Amino acid sequence: MPNSTWPSIHAKKMRLTKLDGCGQPITTAGNKSMLVTKGIVKVSLTAEYEDGEDTVKKDGNGDICVQHKDPDQLKYMAPEIEFCGVDPEAWAMITGQDVVTDGAANAVGIALGSQPIEANFALELWTDVPGAACGASGFQPFGYWLIPFIGSGRLGDVELSVSAAEFTLSAQTKPGNGWASGPYNVVRDETDVAVPLLTGLKSSHHIWFQQTTVAPPEPTDGAVELTAGETDPENP
Repeated sequence: MPNSTWPSIHAKKMRLTKLDGCGQPITTAGNKSMLVTKGIVKVSLTAEYEDGEDTVKKDGNGDICVQHKDPDQLKYMAPEIEFCGVDPEAWAMITGQDVVTDGAANAVGIALGSQPIEANFALELWTDVPGAACGASGFQPFGYWLIPFIGSGRLGDVELSVSAAEFTLSAQTKPGNGWASGPYNVVRDETDVAVPLLTGLKSSHHIWFQQTTVAPPEPTDGAVELTAGETDPENP
């Protein structure tokens, strides 16, 4: 089996999906559980590890007689998202805070309160693969990044001045995701048909990334309803 290496540049589009407490997409009627945006500057990912216990014993002469180190373990990933501006419904999906609406019921802001942060969401990101040929099937390759179970969404420091304000939200992944193959068509099968992930995620997975020839979805007008078994209309 050949090994495919690929470079990655740009943060083209991001999709957020609201999850329940079991890490599964919310598909109840009227849920507004999915949002696609290109209004991002960058997404940073930091891996946090728990060091394995290092046991060392010395004898009476000062020589090491017992030495053992347990394996290190990934505790969580800490994504940080820098937005181009205020995106009320995206921020609400990440932080679980209240959306502020105008007289026409348009989402125009967000109200931060001191309630516990209980919102859960998944994040998908598409990147460009520079210099890669489209191949015999004519499909352009992209980098596909999935963080399937995230919580603890928090707003970072905001400085309002003559310069453009920076809006950054940070969060933390959780174990026990229920994403499986996901509700969207993000890869192609052996007949070049766009389908969900060919191999479902394990519940212990914190991040998944691969090359794909399924194009990223088009931005939505804020958060929209996600129905059970939905597929991306841009990639039927």
